[in-house]
Amino acid sequence: MTGTAFPALTHQRIQELKQTPRGQLIMKEAFAAFPELVKSMTSSLQEGLSRYEETRKREGRSPEQQQTLAALIEDYQFLEFAQHIMFIKWREEKKRFLPDSYQAN
Repeated sequence: MTGTAFPALTHQRIQELKQTPRGQLIMKEAFAAFPELVKSMTSSLQEGLSRYEETRKREGRSPEQQQTLAALIEDYQFLEFAQHIMFIKWREEKKRFLPDSYQAN
């Protein structure tokens, strides 16, 4: 999206997202479910961004558009959060299945 800056996912924001119902659901997912979860979240975000752009071009900026944009930014942060949790779970899986001598920290 042109002209829109997406905020960085900071440590503080990760802690906030962990406390939300959506964050709790993401954290409870099994490691094997994450590739499909991330794919689904990415697809949903792309569709939302496309709809937002089409509506913005047709109707211009409105209060409803600002709410939609805020929701898309939140979706983006949850996608980044899911990728972060997937990485953490991947490291946990690696530790479970690889002997210490084979692990590159």
